[in-house]
Amino acid sequence: MRPGCGMLADPMRAFAVKLIADIRDLPRSVHVLVGGQFINRFGGFVMPFLALYLSGRGIDMAHVALVLGAISLGGLLGPVVSGYLADAIGRRNTIVVALLSGALTTIALYHCVSLPQFLSVAFLHGFCSFLYGPAANALLTDLVTEEQRVIAFALMRLAINAGFAAGPAVAGLLFSRAPALIFYGDAFTTMIFALLALLFLPHGLRSIAGRVTSPGVIWASWREALVDMTCNRPFVILIISSLLMEIAFVQSFNVLAIATTRHGLSPAEYGIVMGLNGVLIMGLEIPLNQWARRFDLRRVLVIGFALVGLGCASFGFMRTQGGFFLGMTLFTVGEMLSLPINMSYASMLAPTAYRGRYFGLRSIIWAVASMVGSSGVWFYGWMGDTWWYVAGGIGLLGALVMMTSLAQPAVRPAPATV
Repeated sequence: MRPGCGMLADPMRAFAVKLIADIRDLPRSVHVLVGGQFINRFGGFVMPFLALYLSGRGIDMAHVALVLGAISLGGLLGPVVSGYLADAIGRRNTIVVALLSGALTTIALYHCVSLPQFLSVAFLHGFCSFLYGPAANALLTDLVTEEQRVIAFALMRLAINAGFAAGPAVAGLLFSRAPALIFYGDAFTTMIFALLALLFLPHGLRSIAGRVTSPGVIWASWREALVDMTCNRPFVILIISSLLMEIAFVQSFNVLAIATTRHGLSPAEYGIVMGLNGVLIMGLEIPLNQWARRFDLRRVLVIGFALVGLGCASFGFMRTQGGFFLGMTLFTVGEMLSLPINMSYASMLAPTAYRGRYFGLRSIIWAVASMVGSSGVWFYGWMGDTWWYVAGGIGLLGALVMMTSLAQPAVRPAPATV
């Protein structure tokens, strides 16, 4: 062994041992939630093939876009209801309702025969699917201490990415045999998660008293929560900066395929570039977040947002697969620093009484960014590679907005556990 190698290996070994110990120390319910998330994402067979299925049913692309838009519209409203239900009837009950209703609307999509039916069911499916996120994030926050939140949210992201990496390949095999299999398979895996949630997850905190089905109670509870949010300056800064970063973020998934093929990369080469994103996340996100959590999370978010913006801007002058690899590496490091820590920081800012509704608004912002960001395809068609510099600038603006939070004292509310 060369001099110095042992000195380097010992801290790395200690870091790995500590990381594994921290994961093991998470409550069993967190591992159930993470495992169920993997099953659900692995079984998310329908969305990657929905456009192909609809076009195969004779629906023209304009109407296919309408169906996909109906799902997104439902996704805007789902978090409003989920944030309320999570605080009113408990996180677990909301999760189970979300999963079961999502499974049923998945099957209903397969049995639609007309465009109005597809549009109606697609809206319901988007609504039901987006009931899950705020309740799950609120429950995860309930279950762990403040020191465990970064690693817990990173582990959830790992489950999502691992499931998404493996699921589409299985979905392709099922779809080639019979399209019905992806719909029923998707619903089946979602129901498995619903059963696990019902049997092994705690209710979570419930902070809304009274007749929770009353429109007056619903309106008053959301009004109180929104007043609290608007007075919570660090949260307002987080929401605005996250919206800007996420508009830039979605460009890599909406526009990059067009940009790479325009510059001569084959679809297979583009797939390898995107695969790099998944490989880096699978291998490095948890260790990177374990290391980064020792710093002020606001500073980490500034760096992460800036790297997302710089990664987007770099795509504007890349012309080779190697160049796009470099840009994707920069972008992915920013993603790994931005997304799990974003949720952990949001959990620190959310008062216990309004936690579900805070996460509900956070999910709405993500849905808005996705809808606004989808216009990037049109802007790229109009502006060409210049659009990447604009998108990167939007991400960098998000970093600048986030930087203003550094003038505020850090808010660290005492965590509540169940």
